[in-house]
Amino acid sequence: MARKRRKKKNKGPIIILVICLIVIGVFVARRFSIDNSGTVNLSKINEDNKIVDDIDDDKYENKKITLTATGDIMFHTSQIKGGYDSQTDSYDFKDFFEPVKEIIESADIAVANFEGTTAGSEYPFVGWPRFNAPDEALDAMKHIGFDVLSTANNHIIDRGKIGIINTTDKIKQRDMDVIGTYKERPESRILVKDVKGIKLAFISYTYGCNGLEQLLTEEELDYMVNIVDKDKIAKDISDAKEAEADLIIAVMHWGNEYQRSPSNYQKDLADFMLNNGVNIILGSHPHVIQDFKTLDYNGNKVFVAYSMGNFISNQRLETLESDYGREASQYTEDGVIINFDIEKNGITGKTEITNVNFVPTWVYRYKKDGKFDYKVYPIMEYIESNEIDNYTKSRMQRSYDDTMFKMNVE
Repeated sequence: MARKRRKKKNKGPIIILVICLIVIGVFVARRFSIDNSGTVNLSKINEDNKIVDDIDDDKYENKKITLTATGDIMFHTSQIKGGYDSQTDSYDFKDFFEPVKEIIESADIAVANFEGTTAGSEYPFVGWPRFNAPDEALDAMKHIGFDVLSTANNHIIDRGKIGIINTTDKIKQRDMDVIGTYKERPESRILVKDVKGIKLAFISYTYGCNGLEQLLTEEELDYMVNIVDKDKIAKDISDAKEAEADLIIAVMHWGNEYQRSPSNYQKDLADFMLNNGVNIILGSHPHVIQDFKTLDYNGNKVFVAYSMGNFISNQRLETLESDYGREASQYTEDGVIINFDIEKNGITGKTEITNVNFVPTWVYRYKKDGKFDYKVYPIMEYIESNEIDNYTKSRMQRSYDDTMFKMNVE
């Protein structure tokens, strides 16, 4: 009896499957590496899809920094006198800022608006209406840890062209950066800072200069001071993107003095900048705290501080009440330090604001040795101090409550 032949199995699909697994295995082996502990690491394929011999593990780690910002730094005449030592014929303002030094200097990068000039001793050292502070004012800014000073504000032309040039030079001589004004036409109006692998681009503009624009020629005004101009702002944002900035920060001098709510002009300009790619707006000029908002633009978390108030000045209840009333003048004592936690994803390259916190500040003024002395207090660290009387504490508490009321207003 003849045996039945057994049908041969079709091994084609199996062979194809094996080949596919081998190909996938080779791809995975090239894409990933496994160390001795069995941990899977990113592969030896770089961005150009080429094999590299060594993996730069640091390249794929998330990068984190803190950006700290605050509002108007102004030196009125009584402050200048307060920092003067007649025995040595010299000035020293560092002690004014000692209570906030640790906060500012702990940031990876810190920025503020310096409102005024350091034009030199050939001009009187005075405050309003045409500011000129001793160079030691900048020494104090450096001492407490500021890295970037915005000088695009309505008082930058108080001493004409020489005031702009000297102020710019003296800031740079102290290894701080300047944004918003220039002694000669710049190649670009943006300042790009690489901070621990995160690239920040700063731009700065002012609404105007108190009518003193006429002290400059039309050409000088065009390049020496950044006056608000949407075309220029759009160009600067474009330049920042071309420079591959991870975040764009705009420091804006705008709004109405002593008004605690932003104007329609501020809102419209903020919307324009945020829609075009700005991530953080830091406002100054009103000399009081205005609304702060965290918003979503085009799927990205952005932040706008319409006004950060006064970091230091002689504007306060005692000096302004007779002209502006108690309701408006008391808020000029208020300021805030904003701390931004910023993180760049090592894999995707996306940079985000991960956290924002606020440190309300208050300017304490008191008589010492026949002249006024000043202290910028982070309120909650000093409100229980035994050195401060109950009346002063009540003013600090009012300041804290009113400032926090304006944080992240919807």
